[in-house]
Amino acid sequence: MEIILVGHAHTAKAFKEAVEMIYGEVPNFHPIDFTPKEGLQSLTDKIVSAIEPGKTASTLIITDLFSGTPYNASAELVLKKKAADVVAGMCLPMLLEVAVNANNMSVSQLVSHLMKIKEEFSTSLSEKMTTNAKEDDF
Repeated sequence: MEIILVGHAHTAKAFKEAVEMIYGEVPNFHPIDFTPKEGLQSLTDKIVSAIEPGKTASTLIITDLFSGTPYNASAELVLKKKAADVVAGMCLPMLLEVAVNANNMSVSQLVSHLMKIKEEFSTSLSEKMTTNAKEDDF
């Protein structure tokens, strides 16, 4: 499975570097940065260039923000069958989950898995403490 990361400024490249720092090399992660000087069409062209011929059905695009330009460009490509799916909300825990599972699941299985566990990607200390205190009461 090929994973294309698309984000504002240099978030895509930074996220790939962070994944590699923790997980190790991820050659199937392809970061694409969307800079202030670019528009929708130039970003779309960059994404198309990153999709390997013959691998559209096994290409997942992950963007930083739902409904932003990276997501809109990616969604257009998915609707045109140039990639399998697009997921918004790129974060380090999500990408580590993708790194671990990308070679063991299909795109649709991985997307379904991510949607099931997405709430695990964020936490609050105060919420954890409250939950633990309630559990200790029993």
